[in-house]
Amino acid sequence: MTTPNPAISRDITTSDRILAFVMAAVAVGAIVASREISAMASVFPRTIAALLLLFSLVLLAKTFTVRSHTARPEGGSVGRRLALVGIILAWAFALNPLGFLASSLLGTVALTVVAHFHEWNTKRAFIYGLSILAIIGFFYSLFALVLDVPLPDGTLWRNL
Repeated sequence: MTTPNPAISRDITTSDRILAFVMAAVAVGAIVASREISAMASVFPRTIAALLLLFSLVLLAKTFTVRSHTARPEGGSVGRRLALVGIILAWAFALNPLGFLASSLLGTVALTVVAHFHEWNTKRAFIYGLSILAIIGFFYSLFALVLDVPLPDGTLWRNL
């Protein structure tokens, strides 16, 4: 009979319970905060918050039904993970000065470069570029044209 190696064994229930409670609190906070905006504008945040609350409750229920397991050693780089968080924060802060389109293009390209693990080649870069443009175009069309949500146009461009 083998005993689990304490170096790779972890108790997932405690950390998952904490995460579930924190995310549920964020979801409830978003639902409460969305009461201050118009009914039409609150549809998107309330939908996302309701889904976050639902998935948090599912995670919480899972912590009571699933036992801890031995975690596989994780690969990857802490630097890459921190860079991803930094890029997303920079993207969020760049929305007002650069606008939705420019900040989204720069942020998505930066995320792709940092998150991409395999070797780069021309074909892959071309496909990623087209995909990025299609995704940003889709979301711009959805929010600005279909849902009529005002997106930041960028204070930097207004002064030119």
